[in-house]
Amino acid sequence: MKKETKRPIQSKKRYLFAFIIGTLIFILGFSITYSISYIEFQRISNFQDITSYSIFYDKLEHTLFNKDICAQSTFREISEDLGFQGRIIDDLERKFGKDNKDVLFRKDFYNLVELEHFEFINQINKECNNNQNNNIQTILFFYSNKKTDLGKSEDTGRLLGTLSQRNKNLIIYSFDINLDTNIIQQLTDKYNIKTSPTIIINNKDKLENPENINQIEKYLENKESNKDYDDNVIRL
Repeated sequence: MKKETKRPIQSKKRYLFAFIIGTLIFILGFSITYSISYIEFQRISNFQDITSYSIFYDKLEHTLFNKDICAQSTFREISEDLGFQGRIIDDLERKFGKDNKDVLFRKDFYNLVELEHFEFINQINKECNNNQNNNIQTILFFYSNKKTDLGKSEDTGRLLGTLSQRNKNLIIYSFDINLDTNIIQQLTDKYNIKTSPTIIINNKDKLENPENINQIEKYLENKESNKDYDDNVIRL
């Protein structure tokens, strides 16, 4: 029987070359991913700064320079910008994870911008309530990203999205109750948020686990004498 001849060992240079090529591809892929991430975060950061400036400037024009707040029209554009910011943050969560520290910081900053805008809208409604057709309606949406609550929160989010498309005078502010920040703690204490999802309608009615759009719209109508309160609605 003939002995099997050993196959010649391939050149070490060939293995080294393949290793170098693989390493370069990995570094290139990592660099591209990092660059995209950096661009995304810079984009939302710059956009948030611009929106914040617009809100602060509009409020100062009224409080410091006595500009007629009822003639203010830019709030609609700012409101659209807020909604766009929210969608960007949702996209960042999907790409980098809900626990990513940079994403959490952006969410925290976004909450501050939302509340500044919410305060401005309340001021407009208070001082311009002579024109009911221009009354701006608001919903504070408290949701949770925990697995046990995520499905219900997403369902309510879709309901509110449809509702927002129907009503041009409606502004929705979203808050993650699991975000470990002082502002979220203060908000949940102020409105006594115990479950998710919960919505606050026009800063007057608290509705837990909304079931459908009609149930929410009943409280958006703002007709005090015609409201038949559901068991899961609390008058604030």
